[in-house]
Amino acid sequence: MVGVGPSRNGEPRHPRISRLCSVCVGETSVDGGGLSVVSSRGTPVLVHATDRISRAIEDLQFTVGEGPAVDALATQVPVLVDDLRRPPSEIDGRWPAFRAEAQVLGVKAMFAFPIIVGPVALGSLDLYRRTPGPLDDDEVTRGLAAVDAMGSSLLASDAPRPQDPTAYPMTVHRAAGMVMVQLTSGIDEALVRLRAAAYLDGTPVTTVADDVLEGRRRFARGDA
Repeated sequence: MVGVGPSRNGEPRHPRISRLCSVCVGETSVDGGGLSVVSSRGTPVLVHATDRISRAIEDLQFTVGEGPAVDALATQVPVLVDDLRRPPSEIDGRWPAFRAEAQVLGVKAMFAFPIIVGPVALGSLDLYRRTPGPLDDDEVTRGLAAVDAMGSSLLASDAPRPQDPTAYPMTVHRAAGMVMVQLTSGIDEALVRLRAAAYLDGTPVTTVADDVLEGRRRFARGDA
């Protein structure tokens, strides 16, 4: 995924985004956070994650197509869930697949803030806690301030642009091209299939891409 981990010289790929995420995590007393943007193809792309769990949360939501960030992007308002273990009836029966997998990851609470610039939701900042409990008013205010700053950074010349469809690592794009041929499909479907396979296997999408490139894995219509 783009922006996860350091660049070749050991520095963060997007230092301002990385700093904003780290500061927001500290100021809101959460355990981690991730930021994703939406490409012009409508595909969510991970820009930065503060830790392994944040990365898994981002990929999980957009693989299963549900979760607080998905709703925050659709409604353009924050979605704040102080306890993911609450009965489905108490959270309108939302996100059954996401909630089950998030609890396996040890995530008990999640707070999704959409990044809005003008009339457009560019992406979302997603914060998580390993223990249940709400954000207080000051923490919500800090989250809102963070996404405002992130929106400006995403539009800056040195930041990843949400319309950039090349934000995946090149290995993933090359593998998606091969899967596209194997399925006789478009590139969007090929990327979805790669991410779904990674989710089912419990492994990073780059690992599945490497298997495709090395000929260890092929995709076909009718595969689960």
